Amino acid sequence: MSRLIRSILSILLGLILFGFVLTKGGLINRVPLLIGLVAIGLVGFLTYGYQVYGLTGQFGTLAAVYGFSGLVLVGVILRINTGGFSDPGRGAKLLLIGLLLLFFIAVAPRQRRYIKRTGIFLCGYLLVWFVYFRYGSNLSVVGSPANAAYFMAATFMFALFLFVIPRYVSRNAFLWCVSLLSTVLVILGLQAYSNPFTFFGLTVQNTEFIFTPMFSSESVHALTSVFGNPNSMGIVGFAGTIAGALLAGEYFPRSRSESSESESLATDGGTEATSTLPTWLGVILSFLAGVLFVINGFGTFLTNSRASFLAVGVSLALYVAYLLFGRRVLPFAVVSLLGAVLASVIVFPMIGITLSGRLALWEAGLKAFGDGNTLFGRPWYWGTSQGVSAMIEPYLSSHAGKSIHNSYLEILLETGVVGLIGYLILVVGPLFRGVFQRATVDVPSLVLAFGFGANQLFESYTLFHNNILSALAALSVGYIIMNGAWMDTAEAPTESRSRSRSKSRRDRSSPRLGSSSDSSDSWSRPEWGE
Repeated sequence: MSRLIRSILSILLGLILFGFVLTKGGLINRVPLLIGLVAIGLVGFLTYGYQVYGLTGQFGTLAAVYGFSGLVLVGVILRINTGGFSDPGRGAKLLLIGLLLLFFIAVAPRQRRYIKRTGIFLCGYLLVWFVYFRYGSNLSVVGSPANAAYFMAATFMFALFLFVIPRYVSRNAFLWCVSLLSTVLVILGLQAYSNPFTFFGLTVQNTEFIFTPMFSSESVHALTSVFGNPNSMGIVGFAGTIAGALLAGEYFPRSRSESSESESLATDGGTEATSTLPTWLGVILSFLAGVLFVINGFGTFLTNSRASFLAVGVSLALYVAYLLFGRRVLPFAVVSLLGAVLASVIVFPMIGITLSGRLALWEAGLKAFGDGNTLFGRPWYWGTSQGVSAMIEPYLSSHAGKSIHNSYLEILLETGVVGLIGYLILVVGPLFRGVFQRATVDVPSLVLAFGFGANQLFESYTLFHNNILSALAALSVGYIIMNGAWMDTAEAPTESRSRSRSKSRRDRSSPRLGSSSDSSDSWSRPEWGE
């Protein structure tokens, strides 16, 4: 993959993520953003496939079919923006679109390895999508195709962020995008402490909620930036903070012997083909990432979002444990930190840290679940009053109108046991696989995905939505599913792969992710399907 195309795809992803923030102000809608995601998938598939297989007849035919499917999906997106899909046969139309999207996300160069890597998670995706489809296709109750448009937009984001973007945009490029986006939003929020202002149609002002930060005697307004809720800014800030820390650690120069000892096997069978940077450039990039870490950490602190504090804490603890003790500590660290997160529900109230009514909200959610359809959940309709907040309101004596503040309970209420199983396969499954495959797991991806998984215990944003929070969470899950195996991964000969696997088993205690020198001479042209 040429450096130019790689850079273009990375920049496009950054613009798309920023665009999802701008949709709040009505400056743009989600249609060009969804088209941009499909474009990344098309360009990545065609370029990467040609690089691996050349213009053979079999790949050429599949490339033509894949390109045509991408163009049809673009047409579907444009149709969504002009009224959606009406009866008769609305359900059948949505089903056909869903199958076409499944083809788009399930077909990839090195097909066999890709399915081996993602097969179980594609099944989880299908479980969640199927339950939502049961309700999204029956819109006569609501009487507005706008809800179908919302359903389709969330479906596209859900699929493309999980299974397409992480294939063709490197993990580090994603981390830079997240950290820079968060930094911009934090700086905007800090500027709003002087006077509120408008930025690309978005009102930038901080909430009226006042709190007294730790280590300070003065009260301040919670930082919200372009969001209406400090928790939303806190989630973006948490992602930017951890991304900055991971980048600083990744680019910090290491000795040649350390890099050689920590070389790991990429998950699609190739060795990592990242270039070794000059020491001076590594120092500069590590310093810049450290600056972003500090800015985003300060911004997250000013949001007073305790769920985000917790996510930052457990993520940093996991990464520091890895840096200090190597890969052998990952299983113990993940289990211990998960236990600490669950214990915090009991400990926090005992030490005076309020959960802001979450226990009452969760109890109401479980009661509502027991009185509803436990297998497939309750019908949901975005844009109406029949959401999760309305479902739990009859079971609340206070906190009426609040979200349930738990993404897993929200999925349980909306999609039942079937949907929750699929959701846990997607969110928790990659973490367990990473722990059991500690010798080859991409640790930065594991750290960020673990933080989002913990944060969702206290916040209501699921992967199946069409806002910036869901986009960041879905991408973090997508990168741990792909385990950092992007299109620059070279194909190693069979003997080299066997030696690398043996070496990885011996070097489980390696303290860092390694980066080998460019191994373009190890390319082989596998038969289609390998």
